[in-house]
Amino acid sequence: MTIGLIGYGRFGRFAAHHLVRHVKVLVHDPAVQRRPAGERGIVFGSLSEAASQTVVLLALPVSEMKAVLRRIREIVRPGSLVVDLCAVKEQPVRWMKEMLPAGVRILGTHPLFGPDSASRTIRGHHIVLCPVRISRQELDAVRKRLLRAGLVSLVMTARRHDRMMAETILLTQFMGRVVLRASLRRWPAFTDNYRNLLSLVDVARHDTRQLFADMVRFTRHGKVVIRCVGRAVQDELTALKRGDD
Repeated sequence: MTIGLIGYGRFGRFAAHHLVRHVKVLVHDPAVQRRPAGERGIVFGSLSEAASQTVVLLALPVSEMKAVLRRIREIVRPGSLVVDLCAVKEQPVRWMKEMLPAGVRILGTHPLFGPDSASRTIRGHHIVLCPVRISRQELDAVRKRLLRAGLVSLVMTARRHDRMMAETILLTQFMGRVVLRASLRRWPAFTDNYRNLLSLVDVARHDTRQLFADMVRFTRHGKVVIRCVGRAVQDELTALKRGDD
């Protein structure tokens, strides 16, 4: 079997290097003008070639999803499975349902790991599955394949996923970016708490600004969390000025 992978950014490359151990991978990314050195077993082709495979993975920023879906909706085959890997789910799921033909199966996913957290192994890490157009039997088959690869799958609605991400990944990204923007001196990690804080800064530094911005822009829960944190910071500063306990 050949999997079509559209998008070859940081996570797309990471996914391809794991997938190619088990299946053939055909990649399309207009930003990749020539085959990167050392990419063994990975084939690069046109958008039509990638989108016409039995399984198509969309490793794209949320902000690029609609444009790509418009281009591939006349290419994807009836009965094929389109899987997105976005960090938010409600909007991508809605777009895929609206724009992809009725005969195309759809599964929303979000791997809760990446090149940094799973640099040694993906075993033991979690992946969220949001079923859209996929039977129970097909979903069970996907979960069994993921389990064989060592992954723990969590099935939930797109709405529940986005709320969970807003209160976990987006929040930690936000705090890491705030500390990074403050340009404070990086002291040796004398305590575990400070070491944990530095890990948030490192994650924020490695992930793209676009990923963080898309998580705020394309989920209502993200905006709510950011507003709550902003108000909490102002309240804490006010309490300090008043000398509250």
